[in-house]
Amino acid sequence: MLDKIRNALKKGLSTGGSEPMSPAAKQLAAAALLVEAARRDNEFTEGERDAIKRVVTEHFSLSGEEAADLLALAEERQKVPMGESIFTREVAQGFGQKEKEQVVEMLWEIALGDGHLHRLESTMIAILAEEVGVDAEQSAAAKERAAARLGH
Repeated sequence: MLDKIRNALKKGLSTGGSEPMSPAAKQLAAAALLVEAARRDNEFTEGERDAIKRVVTEHFSLSGEEAADLLALAEERQKVPMGESIFTREVAQGFGQKEKEQVVEMLWEIALGDGHLHRLESTMIAILAEEVGVDAEQSAAAKERAAARLGH
């Protein structure tokens, strides 16, 4: 698993539209977008890191070690110049509509995870959702699914 993700990282995520993104590349793009979202407030806490690890473990059926490796690679990829916008574009161009909605649902799950949704988080998710091609209605439905999963 880790080798597949590392290969996706080495090759770059996009196939230039010639072929679909691999599942490993999609996982990396989604995880990196979650990291991007968590860092938008210029703070990336251990709580946010743990929430991302939990969400990718559940959504991608990964082991704890695989999720930790994926998160480490996503954080590494975020350090690349212009790394932040790359993943938004990769999700927008390389994911199907249902997959985009699942990524937005993961964003909501992380934001709602601490029991307090801050206005900045809500605004940021609305912007990211729009950037990846998920409209406000679909984003609201994703938010409801995330809240239900968390028992809110």
